Amino acid sequence: MSPTERSDTERDRDLIVDRIYEIALEPSTLEEFIDFWHDAAFETDISDFNTVYKSHLDRAESFLQWGEATRPDLSAYLRPYDNLAGFVVSRSLSIEASNSGAQSAFGVRAGDTMHQLSLPDDLRDALIDAVQDVSKKTTQTEKILRTDLARKGGAMLFRVVRINEHDETDPSVLIVSTHFHWRDQIGTLLQSLFQLTDAEQNVARLLIEGQDTNAIAQHRKTSEGTVRGQIKSIIAKMNLRSQKDIIRLIMTLGDFPKSVFANEVAPPAAPTLSKNWLEGEVWKPFKNITLTDGRTLYYHDMGPQTGHPVLFSHMGSCMVRWPRSMVRMAFDHDLRVICPIRAGYGLSDNADPASDTFDTVRKDCMQLLQFLKISKLPYVVQGSDFPFAADMIANQTGVITELIGIGARPCLPDGKSIDGLGRWQSFFSSAARNSPQLVSFASKAVMAMCKRIGPEAMLRQLCKDSPADLALLEVDEIRQTLIANIDLMAGKSHNAARAFAREYTAFQENWSDRIA
Repeated sequence: MSPTERSDTERDRDLIVDRIYEIALEPSTLEEFIDFWHDAAFETDISDFNTVYKSHLDRAESFLQWGEATRPDLSAYLRPYDNLAGFVVSRSLSIEASNSGAQSAFGVRAGDTMHQLSLPDDLRDALIDAVQDVSKKTTQTEKILRTDLARKGGAMLFRVVRINEHDETDPSVLIVSTHFHWRDQIGTLLQSLFQLTDAEQNVARLLIEGQDTNAIAQHRKTSEGTVRGQIKSIIAKMNLRSQKDIIRLIMTLGDFPKSVFANEVAPPAAPTLSKNWLEGEVWKPFKNITLTDGRTLYYHDMGPQTGHPVLFSHMGSCMVRWPRSMVRMAFDHDLRVICPIRAGYGLSDNADPASDTFDTVRKDCMQLLQFLKISKLPYVVQGSDFPFAADMIANQTGVITELIGIGARPCLPDGKSIDGLGRWQSFFSSAARNSPQLVSFASKAVMAMCKRIGPEAMLRQLCKDSPADLALLEVDEIRQTLIANIDLMAGKSHNAARAFAREYTAFQENWSDRIA
C-alpha cells in the first residue's frame, strides 16, 4: 500500500471513529452514518471492522447506554394534562413530545416543527416568540398567551413554561392550552353513569368548547329552544344546577384513569363487525404462555377463534397488530391469525444469549401451537423473516402446510439478497455479515433514536424514501396501529435491540443446510 493510500485509509478510519461517537451522543445521527456508509461503499470490504473498531464500539456503546439512562422522559411532563392539549418543544422549535389532545387540536406530532402547527399565523408566531423568550437564560421562565375564539364569548389560554432546567444549554419548553380534549371514552362514561343520549353528549361537548346556546343551535342545525331543553335534561340527569356545573364535572371526568374507560368499552361477546367492535378486536390485550424454560411468550390472536389457523411473523419492526380493515378481512375469510411476539420484543422475555436464534424461534412457535392444540397450518412470513419459515419447514415436517410470503426475501449466497433493499435494511444486512458488534451498537442506537424522537417520527424517517409507505401514515387507522407496533420494539418499557441484532446476524449466516 502506498503512503497516499495509507493516509486515505487512516483518514477514513478517523472519520468512522468520529461518527461512531457522534451516534453515541446523538442517536439520530445514525441516519447520516448510514448514508456515509453507503456513499463510501464500506459494505464491500469490512472484514476487519470488528478488529479495528472494537474498542471504540465498546466505549461508544457505554456512552449510549449512559446517555439514555440520564435523558429525561419528556412525555412525563404531559401526563398531568391528559384532558388538555399539550406538547413539548425544543429551543430549535422541534416538537419532542405531544399528547392526543395536541394532535387532535393542532395537528402536531413528535418530529414536526412549530411552523406546522394548525393555528392562525399571528398566534403561531406569538407562540414561537414566547418559546424563544423563555428558552433564553433570563429570569422569565413562563409566559401566558390569550387568544379570543371566533365564536362568541370564548377564549383560549396558552401556558408556555421552560422545563429541563438541569440542562440550561438545551432547555425544552412545555406548552399547554385550555383546549379541552374530548376523548371518546368520556362519552361512554356519560352514557353509562348518567344515561345521556348521543345528542345530549354532543351538546355537552360543545359547551365544553365554549359555545353558547345560539352557536350550539347553529352547529346542530336546530333551534335555541331545543338546545335549552337538552341542557335542562343534562342538568337533571347529572343532578346539577347550572351549565357551569356541567363543564366543571365533565372536565373532572376527563381526569378518570384510562383503565376505568377500558373496562367500559370491552367488545361484545359475539362479533357484529361494526366499527366499534372491530376497534375492540384491534386493541384487545395480548395473550401469553409460560414456556418450558420459564420464559414468558406473548402472542396476538386475531380473527374468529373457530376460524382456519394461520401462523404470522411480525418482522424486526414488530408489525403485530392489524388495522380494522385487515381484521375485518380475517373475519370475512374465516381466518384465525396467530402472531407470536418473538423473544425480546414487546413483553416476551429475551432468550439465552448463547442460544441459537432459529432454534429459539422454532421451539417457541411449536410450544405455542401445542398449547393452542394446532397441528397443521400455513405460515405467512414478511420481509426478512423468510429464514424462520424455511427453518420451520425443514425441522418440523408436516406442521407447515404451505408458505405464503409478503415481500419475503430469502438470504441469497454472497450477500446478493442485499441488492434492492432500502438503505437502512441494506446497512444492517451488509454489516451483519462481517461485523456483529457494529450491528449490536447500531441496533441500540436505533432504539434510542426511536425513544428520543417518538415512534411516528421514526416511522417517517424509515419510510421517507417510499411515497407509498408515507401515504399509509396519513390514514389514521393504519398510522395508529403502526405506531403501536413500533412501540413493541422501542417503547418506553420495551427495547428489542438485542433480539433485533441477533436476528439480523443469524439471517446473514449460511443457513442453507436448514432447508431440506
